[in-house]
Amino acid sequence: MEFNELIADFATRHKVENLVAVDAAAALDIDGIVVTIVAKEDVLNISADIGEPPAEGASSFAELLLEANMQSGAFFAKAPDPGPYIVVRRLSLQQIDSAAFDAALEDLVNLAETWRRLLADFRPIAKAAAERVEADSPSFGSSGFMQV
Repeated sequence: MEFNELIADFATRHKVENLVAVDAAAALDIDGIVVTIVAKEDVLNISADIGEPPAEGASSFAELLLEANMQSGAFFAKAPDPGPYIVVRRLSLQQIDSAAFDAALEDLVNLAETWRRLLADFRPIAKAAAERVEADSPSFGSSGFMQV
């Protein structure tokens, strides 16, 4: 199926107004998650933002995302600094039909919602852990000696 045809068909079936493909790209809001759809050659990339890296524990959260890359049918990445984490699904444009496209969008949105919640829950846990480490660390005065 051609990209423009796929997008037009989706818009018609789901009664989405103003959904048009421009330069082999389209974006739509599904349940508050902006999904970007881009066709390049024979590959359809469907992506969604899952949030900014946490201030504390970013490397621990990134490890979780790397592990999820092996299990989710999608992959996680980080946009260039400053940028959010994103979840991406790649599909063959030549092999996709309307039902498979709908299923891929639904799966991606569900995955994005799950990881947004995990990231939101992770932030206070990581901040509390960082504060505990800081409180347990000895503090040094301006002279470089530990204050007692």
